[in-house]
Amino acid sequence: MTVVSDTQITATSPAGTGTVDVTVVTPAGTSATLSADQFAYNAAAGAPVVTGISPSSGDAGGGTAVTVTGGGFTGATSVGFGGASASAMTVVSDNEITATSPAGSGTVEVTAGTPSGTSATSSADQFTYS
Repeated sequence: MTVVSDTQITATSPAGTGTVDVTVVTPAGTSATLSADQFAYNAAAGAPVVTGISPSSGDAGGGTAVTVTGGGFTGATSVGFGGASASAMTVVSDNEITATSPAGSGTVEVTAGTPSGTSATSSADQFTYS
């Protein structure tokens, strides 16, 4: 960490995931946390990112055509619905995959896999079987 001025500090983030608050600690105390102090870690370099799925629900027997949107899909080799693989998938572009849901139950995370890694999960990738 380097103190540049009374209003600026340069620091290197430690390893981490998700979104975290950045605080400053001085002899006078610790800074309050605000929405403006949040730092978001990026997914693993080169790993795909799922930002949405449509539809977000389908038949428990499988067979629902699902459009997966996001990025880094070029070269994708798999789409997962929880612990099960899509019964079929097609990479449409670097930002879109179409996949057919396998049979399942409950709410599961939809992930995309490439040789560079598997997408992190988020609320945007949840698929509910009905």
